[in-house]
Amino acid sequence: MMSVLKHFAEYDRRIVYLALFLVVTIMLMTPIGLPISVSPSTMQYYDVLEALGPDDRILAVLNTEFSGYMEIQSGIIASIRVMVEKEAKICIAVAHPEATGIPELVLSAIKSTMDEHQYTYGEDYVVLGYVFPNEASVASAAQDWHGAIHNDFYGNSIEGTFLDEINDWSDWTLISDYTTGIQTTALINHFGLRGAPMIVNGIGVEISILAPYLDTGIYKALLQSMRGGAELEYLTGHPGPGMTAMDAFTIGHYLMILLIVIGNIGYFGYTRNAGRNVE
Repeated sequence: MMSVLKHFAEYDRRIVYLALFLVVTIMLMTPIGLPISVSPSTMQYYDVLEALGPDDRILAVLNTEFSGYMEIQSGIIASIRVMVEKEAKICIAVAHPEATGIPELVLSAIKSTMDEHQYTYGEDYVVLGYVFPNEASVASAAQDWHGAIHNDFYGNSIEGTFLDEINDWSDWTLISDYTTGIQTTALINHFGLRGAPMIVNGIGVEISILAPYLDTGIYKALLQSMRGGAELEYLTGHPGPGMTAMDAFTIGHYLMILLIVIGNIGYFGYTRNAGRNVE
């Protein structure tokens, strides 16, 4: 018995690192889709998306670079999937030069859903390039959409697309912001404060900054970082990168708790008694 307790107290710390590496890697490669609790904030966000319909027009703004995208990609993919399922019309705009490649990643992730609902480019969705580099560009688009934006990401004119129905901020049903904080304030100033409904999916460090806008009603809902994205995936029944990450976090934390328990058993059963015997 004492040999077991001694092993618990003195096992090589490299075993801990190896065990964590293996658990996290296995969970990321073969997620099991553990159920997770859903916060009221995510439920509120989900309810806004669920209320959308075929006549609704959504401006989805990628206010992120690639490093931020890795944290909120689950929320972006899950949100736009619901929009497609509701057959709303979606315009994806970009507010960071790195984000110009992100729309294709998102759309490829939900291709089967888009095919199921027969989404057609121009009629149902449009991808814009880097059209919101600063507040002046956001303000111009909010006041005179076609005066500020002429072409899509592929260089084609936006005339003849559903964007013909957009003149200014008031023609959007919803502004959906995915943000690391780049042009979010500008969107609030020129869309939200004028009355355009807004929802936001922000990275973790931005949540405390975004929350007051939810309390004042400028935001209709707030999705909190990767955890919120995982909760949205769970609600929509489409596990993705968020729930995969939560599997790794959950099992990794369970392993850490187990190792802490083992270490304490070793300490109180062997190390502490060994110290007393020396005295």
